[in-house]
Amino acid sequence: MTTELPIAEISYLEAWLESFISSYSQSSNKQLLAKICLGVNAIMQHDDFDQLADRHCSYYKMKNYWLWRYQIA
Repeated sequence: MTTELPIAEISYLEAWLESFISSYSQSSNKQLLAKICLGVNAIMQHDDFDQLADRHCSYYKMKNYWLWRYQIA
């Protein structure tokens, strides 16, 4: 028997990411940076990421930016 994790709607993932970025702006710490990186990656690996075609470039830029912030923290 195999169980698969439910796939979250991409809009929920975006809202989740937005809340972590908002929290980070108020209280920056490495744990929030890790959650932000995780959120960006989850969105980019989502099956529906192609629906965000107009924002692909933005997500790649965000990924690089937040990963950089995480590495220097």
